[in-house]
Amino acid sequence: MSNGIRLATSQYRSVFVGADLEITAQVRIVTSVAPYVTAANALQAIKLAHEDGFSGVELNEDHLHQLVQVKPNCLRLMRTYSADKHMINSLHKTLHRPSIDSPDQSERKRAVEYTIKTLDYMEVAGIYRMVLHSFSDLPAFFCLKGECANKAGYFVGCNAVKIYGIFAPVLKAYRQTRKKEFQENFVHSLSEIAKYAADRNVDGKPIEIVLEEHYSDAIDYDSVPYGRGNFANVIRGIDTAHQLIRTGRNTDLSEINELIHFHAVDTNGVIDDHRTIGRGKVNFENSLSTAIGKNLTDTIVLEDGTRNSALKSKEVLISMIRRISTTVSSRSV
Repeated sequence: MSNGIRLATSQYRSVFVGADLEITAQVRIVTSVAPYVTAANALQAIKLAHEDGFSGVELNEDHLHQLVQVKPNCLRLMRTYSADKHMINSLHKTLHRPSIDSPDQSERKRAVEYTIKTLDYMEVAGIYRMVLHSFSDLPAFFCLKGECANKAGYFVGCNAVKIYGIFAPVLKAYRQTRKKEFQENFVHSLSEIAKYAADRNVDGKPIEIVLEEHYSDAIDYDSVPYGRGNFANVIRGIDTAHQLIRTGRNTDLSEINELIHFHAVDTNGVIDDHRTIGRGKVNFENSLSTAIGKNLTDTIVLEDGTRNSALKSKEVLISMIRRISTTVSSRSV
């Protein structure tokens, strides 16, 4: 084929990267819902993301819940629209309390119940993955109050998260002092959530739960039995920004062989400020190359605060994937 490169993979069907940068099947680019929440509800966000050339949306849990209260039929509309447009959507759990790792068993129970309700919504909407952190710390004040976010509130919330990130070392130190307690509560919740998700069906498969590290976390991620036993539908979440902030090192996937959920995020390296790719301190090209070469994922999720930034990041990412794909193809010849 003279105008492109064909890559054969063991896990996915062949992918053709042509002169027009068409990327199909092996790696699809998904956007977080953040660039759309002030202008659109969850269903409208999926449609806008499709118009912007994304292959799917990583929705926000609270955003979805607020829409369901207003338009209960939206879930089936999401499934129909996404199937028609061949979109693949995931969902990120809320960062607002209640928290699934809470030592307060009443709060932990409420957090799990809310998550289970979300899984029911996901099954109807055809959303196949839920991404979660081990804890939620932000006050309910910042939780969405309607099907679309208030622009002023959204701006304040985004900056509050950045300020919150400054205290990450202190929060991490606090969590380390109660590491065993937090981890036990979290694993208990994760087990309940994973079991329930395993019985929810999307396109003939159980819903997958993604455990994503947080920059102020004290959880031992390597101890989780991803894809085994009671955690058969639990996979590892990779967030390039959180990895750099938490450890001071860029993400290294050379020792990873199981399926992952990859968040390609750029920041200033200190706080989670979600910058356009290439305008921060995060370098994830090596880890992305490993993910593609080892078939660790078929989707790359961008997390940008604005629509313009998301579109620019997509352009940078497409160029990066083309370089990586060319390298992988030349090695396989």
